Amino acid sequence: METDRDRVVASARAVLPLNERRRTELTSRGFTFVADEPHNGALGEGPTPTEYLLMALASCTAQTLRQYVDYKYDNAGDITVEIDYHEPEQEGAERYLKRTITLSEEPDPDDLKVMHDIAERSPVTLLIQFAWSVRTEFVGPR
Repeated sequence: METDRDRVVASARAVLPLNERRRTELTSRGFTFVADEPHNGALGEGPTPTEYLLMALASCTAQTLRQYVDYKYDNAGDITVEIDYHEPEQEGAERYLKRTITLSEEPDPDDLKVMHDIAERSPVTLLIQFAWSVRTEFVGPR
C-alpha cells in the first residue's frame, strides 16, 4: 500500500523543547497553541492534550449541528456542547465520554432525533468512535 499518495486532510505539529518538562508548543495551519500537564500542584500553561481532544469533539459537534439548524430554521438559537471524560473507580470498567448538548430554543421532537443522529455522525465523533491506523515513524535529527 502506497500511503505517500493518500491525501492529507489535516496536520499538526508538537514540539517539546529540551528545557521544558511538559509544556508543548503546538502548531496547525499557522495557528499556535500550548499544551501542558498539571505538575507539582501547578495548573500548567495551557489545556492538556486530553482537554484539546474534548474541545475538538465539542466544537465539531456544535458546528455540525449548526449546519443542520441553519438549514432547518430561521433562528435556532445557541448550541452549547459540553464533554466530560469519565474514568471509572472500578477496575475493568469502561472509560467513556459524556456529551451534553444544550439548545437555547426548543426544537420539534422529530428534529431532536435527527440532531442526535447528526451529532453521532460528526467528523470528530467518527474519528473517536472508530479505530484508525496510527503509523509511527522515527526520523533522525533535523
